Amino acid sequence: MSNAQLWAALQQSAMVGSDRLAVPPALASGVDPSASRSQQAVQAALQPRADVPGDSPAQQLLRASAVAAVFERAGWQPGALVCLTAPLAVPAAAPAESRTAPADARLHTLMGDVLKDGPFELQASMLRTLDQAGQRLPHDLLVPALEQGRQSVELRQWLAPVLGERGRWLGTLNPQWGYASGVEETADPELVWQEGSVEQRVALLRSERATDAAKARTRLEGSLKELGAKERLPLVQALAVGLGMDDEPLLEKLLSDRSKEIRENAAQMLSCLPDSAHSQRVMGWMQSMLQQDDKGQWNVEPPEEGLKEWERDGITLKPDAYHRGGKKAWLLEQMVQLTPVSFWTRALGLTPLEVMEWSRRSDWKSSLRQGWVQALQYQLDVEWIDAAQTMGRDMRHDALLPALMARLSREERESRWIAQFERDRHKLIDAIEGMSQSLGGAELLSPALSARLTEALHVAVGGKQITGNWHSYRADQALLSCARMLDVTALERFAELWRKPSVLDAQPEPEPEPQTEPAAAVTATAAATAAAVAAPASIPLTPQQQARLERSRVRPWDEERMRGHLERIVDLRLGLHQAFVALRGPA
Repeated sequence: MSNAQLWAALQQSAMVGSDRLAVPPALASGVDPSASRSQQAVQAALQPRADVPGDSPAQQLLRASAVAAVFERAGWQPGALVCLTAPLAVPAAAPAESRTAPADARLHTLMGDVLKDGPFELQASMLRTLDQAGQRLPHDLLVPALEQGRQSVELRQWLAPVLGERGRWLGTLNPQWGYASGVEETADPELVWQEGSVEQRVALLRSERATDAAKARTRLEGSLKELGAKERLPLVQALAVGLGMDDEPLLEKLLSDRSKEIRENAAQMLSCLPDSAHSQRVMGWMQSMLQQDDKGQWNVEPPEEGLKEWERDGITLKPDAYHRGGKKAWLLEQMVQLTPVSFWTRALGLTPLEVMEWSRRSDWKSSLRQGWVQALQYQLDVEWIDAAQTMGRDMRHDALLPALMARLSREERESRWIAQFERDRHKLIDAIEGMSQSLGGAELLSPALSARLTEALHVAVGGKQITGNWHSYRADQALLSCARMLDVTALERFAELWRKPSVLDAQPEPEPEPQTEPAAAVTATAAATAAAVAAPASIPLTPQQQARLERSRVRPWDEERMRGHLERIVDLRLGLHQAFVALRGPA
């Protein structure tokens, strides 16, 4: 057992007690002269000491742990304990780069600032712009970029294309950067599939699904048996691109996969195919739960117990420990989740908005709506957008509306957003939150919508009377979102919100009223007023009151820290835009 393993075992015994986990015999059997000096010191610390009154086994264990902790922090020389059977191999040199890096020093500095502590959206936008320009990251920025990718899985889709060959080479040398390893960018598809990273294979599969779904499906099906569950899951999820009835046989087979997550994903994808045998079975079970009363009103009544055959189709019969609605609610929610949403409009003869209103009167409202939330995350039926908005924030999953809105064209999405903040000007913060959630990490608003939103902000916050609660945390996040998602053409006008004096700041000081009282009376009144004002100041404020006082403000940028965040994002975006324009050259 190595020193590191002995120290770890000793610490575990110290944490749970030696009576429950014995100290390793190599340490507890006395001082071994043939052991390393560090082990001998720990062994000696474990021995009873006559000069320590009441030296108990617990004290001995803690004493030895303290000695081991010092050695662990200071390090030790392995000496003869480590023997190499062969010299360490020198890593192969990194392949030649297939892309060039920007040569502008100012752009390097800006990109380094963004990678260091820029917001996620700004990082994603910067990496996407670099990729669109056919460039890669400079070598001196690869380490901070790889570290950002290690911490943020979402960032990797924009980071991977611009790492270059040196970045992928570094990924093979550091296990923490293993996500970036893979074959060269110019490798042919067969080599990417055989030797590429999981991310590269997923990207290849998604690309092929968009152009030749059958070829991609055949490629995946031929490799499923030799792939581990962690590799298979993202590859199976790529079948959602170009999903069609030709994929049904493979998905039906995956319903019996050994991985629970793959079985669940297969069932959800089959629910997106109303004509599939799986969907027909689920809709049949759901239809049996619907009944009409004497007035022709539909009611839903889930069964007391589920059927055994439900389990293969993705329905778990036993409720999870966290579920509080009872077994019937548990079964209904899962059944609704796997039912094509088109079933409800057809079976009830109602529009999606009317279906949502129908659920309001049901005893099973919560189970129905939670099931629809889960179903719509896969099925993404845009006809349900307006219906989903009526669920309320407590019921609607945060990712539902953004995913639904993403299915619309840019013009359709933006027309809805414009209508929203034109209709409810006092809910501008809500509208900004919806836009931010619906945009991808690197996506921006159009120049036209950016201009309209900027003017709406000037009306709401820059006028004499502020419209809305602009001194809240939500307002801070809304303004920061605008700084990140507005088109660059609107940033200068947006920054005028805090860079130019507002109407409120420009209010002239009121002139003193003429004194009509005798001088003595005025002096006495002033003294009394000063005493009244000074009196409360002598009472110390509680920390909560002081914090509330410091937070009090009218607009977000009245706080210096918030103003600094806004300035930094705007300056970085404008600087990056100018640098990338210079990089691309004249059109």
